[in-house]
Amino acid sequence: MNNLNLKKFEQLLIFLVLIFPLILVFRSFTINLVLILISGLSIYYFLIEKNYVFFEDFFIKYLLFFLLIIFINSIFKVHDFETSFKSFSNFRYVFLTFAVFFSLSRISEKNFKLFIFFNSILITLISLDILYQFNFNENIFGFPAGMCTKNENCVRFSGIFGSELIGGTYLSQIGLLIFLLLKNNNHRSINFKKFFCDLMILFLFIIVFLTGERNAFLIFVMSLFLICLLNKQILKLFVPAFVFILLFLLIFQNSNLVKIRYLNLMDHITAKPNEKSFKTKIKNTPWFYHYQAAFELFLEKPVLGHGYKSFRVKCLETKIDKKLVENKIKYKGYRACSSHPHNYMMELLSENGIIGFLLYFGFILLIILRIIKILKTSEDQNKFIALGIGSLLLSILFPLKPSGSLFTTFSTSIFFYLLGFFIFYTRQTK
Repeated sequence: MNNLNLKKFEQLLIFLVLIFPLILVFRSFTINLVLILISGLSIYYFLIEKNYVFFEDFFIKYLLFFLLIIFINSIFKVHDFETSFKSFSNFRYVFLTFAVFFSLSRISEKNFKLFIFFNSILITLISLDILYQFNFNENIFGFPAGMCTKNENCVRFSGIFGSELIGGTYLSQIGLLIFLLLKNNNHRSINFKKFFCDLMILFLFIIVFLTGERNAFLIFVMSLFLICLLNKQILKLFVPAFVFILLFLLIFQNSNLVKIRYLNLMDHITAKPNEKSFKTKIKNTPWFYHYQAAFELFLEKPVLGHGYKSFRVKCLETKIDKKLVENKIKYKGYRACSSHPHNYMMELLSENGIIGFLLYFGFILLIILRIIKILKTSEDQNKFIALGIGSLLLSILFPLKPSGSLFTTFSTSIFFYLLGFFIFYTRQTK
């Protein structure tokens, strides 16, 4: 590759990485188009330059092995070309991780600051749009809020994302990444700029809460907790954080959003097993039925499961789903079937068995080991951001919380995008 072509290649790849948070706003079709372009550029680079340093990292080798096992399993278990092809296409996300790593290693400081500034504005505008929708039940483009009653009491707010209720997911992950980068970039700045960064993260906390996405809010809170814990700031921030949360809940205590999306959930969590209400509060919930169906499928094929994306089909054959269908009135029309079991751990157990489950936990363990290694390094400016993104990745993968599907274009793209930052900054720590 001559110098001119290399320069054009670098510029295009860096440009796609820098605007990727904006690409995510346009969702699946545009994301897939960009992922195909990034994959093509990356393959071209590897063929011409023959530089495979990125793949020498054990972390990347393990990830490729994980995806390979899922792909091979899909071939032998599903017997459906389209599903197997989708499983194979998951490798495109690794090229996204490479593109991020490649771009960060070559981007100029000026362009990096421009990236942070542009995406800080983008995150702020998306947040303000959600806040507007929260107050008026529609965003500035007229997109209505979600899960509304006849009295227009709505409890889900996604702003520019419209009917796809993923605004909280976007802000809790991409938003937190950008403001962590902003805070890290100002590590030597005056206290006012540091205070501004903290204020913006606090603002993001409020907006993610208001979206009504419980999983997104849980990821955000867990991430902040781990970041403070790993940076030895947890005790210093405990009292102000407790006071803020208490005041926050008092302000919104009469909100339908809080009652339906959060307080009702707390009722489920705090129910005692020996109470009569335990069965109705915990067992008779849609997500519990999903888990039952997933576990039933796991017991049928415990080693390798039923194959990639099989839950949506195989769950129709489960005893629990048939039971719910036969007693619609008793079980309020709930079904055990869905496109996925709403938990990464249960999804892997049902579709890829104990092998997929162990590989998943192995991946989490690798992130933890990287974080432990970072904690032993000297104090430099890269340590904070590496620990911050590592905390975010662990919060996303935490196995005991509800979740979306493990492989969906939007959420998986975000995860592998974050992973690129994590790998780059962990290599930078000394």
